[in-house]
Amino acid sequence: MSTYQPPRQARARATVERIFEATVRLLEDRPFEALSVADIVTEAHTSVGAFYKRFSSKDALLPVLLDWIHRQQFEAIESFVDESNWQGIGLSGRVDAFVESLVDSYRQHHHLMKALVARQYSADNAQSAEQIESAERTLHYYADWLLACRDEIRHPRPEAAVPIGLTGLVTQAQTRLLFGARSIELSDAAFTHELKRALLAYLGDDTDEPS
Repeated sequence: MSTYQPPRQARARATVERIFEATVRLLEDRPFEALSVADIVTEAHTSVGAFYKRFSSKDALLPVLLDWIHRQQFEAIESFVDESNWQGIGLSGRVDAFVESLVDSYRQHHHLMKALVARQYSADNAQSAEQIESAERTLHYYADWLLACRDEIRHPRPEAAVPIGLTGLVTQAQTRLLFGARSIELSDAAFTHELKRALLAYLGDDTDEPS
């Protein structure tokens, strides 16, 4: 678990912010494992000493960066799911928009997302309470947004089905688009289409309750 403590002084906070922003920019072109501390501090216009004053290693930066990115994302997510943007758009349209947005994010920020997801699932990662809360909060936002179309969901337990369906979809997308799993012979466009169909079919399940 990270022992990182945010700096109190404004100048030190600005330095850390530059380190975060520089790492994100560098991850646009290469994987995290290909970055060095020297690369990061050069891009951030700071020093190696300033980096190691806050982080014991490059790997120690990653969980803190994850927390920072999650905080940046919440405003964008809240804006995305704002109901005023979705008047008259039903379940199918929302699922389509969610999947397209997810796939686009994984393509545009491939190295960053891969590094963060790999960190979350690594055997030695003890996730912080903030990371767990961030993941649950994000899922809650999207689940409530889809549950606004409750009258179109035929699954007998919508409150359970929506978060389960979303989690399964995201996992499938990560496995293929971030980690290159190709056990299913489909083009990326066809795969994206099937993700949408799978979630809609699951939420449309009108089978009886299990005995």
